[in-house]
Amino acid sequence: MLDIANNLRLLADLHATELTREQVLSDQQFDELACDFADIYLHGKFHSSPQESVWLDDEELVCQQPMFEVREWYARHGLAVPNWRVMADDHLVNQLLFVAFLLEKSTTEHNPQRLAEAARFLDEHLLRWLLPFAQRVAQRCATAFYAELAQETAVYVEHTRDVLAETLGVPRLSHEAIEAQLRAQQLAVSQPQPVKFYPGVAPSW
Repeated sequence: MLDIANNLRLLADLHATELTREQVLSDQQFDELACDFADIYLHGKFHSSPQESVWLDDEELVCQQPMFEVREWYARHGLAVPNWRVMADDHLVNQLLFVAFLLEKSTTEHNPQRLAEAARFLDEHLLRWLLPFAQRVAQRCATAFYAELAQETAVYVEHTRDVLAETLGVPRLSHEAIEAQLRAQQLAVSQPQPVKFYPGVAPSW
């Protein structure tokens, strides 16, 4: 799992940081790559936000309920993003790093429960929107580099989930089944809870 974790960290770095002039072959390529990076990750020109909330919120807004759900995942493991105003909790980069963290912990702590948590996190968060993000970036960006980076990230995360399913011996649920499961959970939480009566605590009939 350490190899997969390292690969996820590499992908996160590529999504987080612009390429430098030393990493490209010409000034023209550098300018094109810089424009694509800004349009994908900073300006929202392609309507391909790297934040989960935009994809799952009905009004396509940032920093909505999905972000707070992801933040709760991090907090349960003693983690917090450095500055959510600069890069929100539900940003692609932070989610890739979190999965890498869980996979690393599963190895260093010899704790297979971390793998189950990684699988669940992928099902409930990253894999619900990563493919549409990758497809839109690939269709609308100007450079082959960012088109391939988006698609390769989606493919690799899917591969990671398949490896987890095989390792855990638990088959993956379909996307539709996961969505139905999450809707049922949300409905259960939203239902009013019955008031329990304890004799002697309150007046009775």
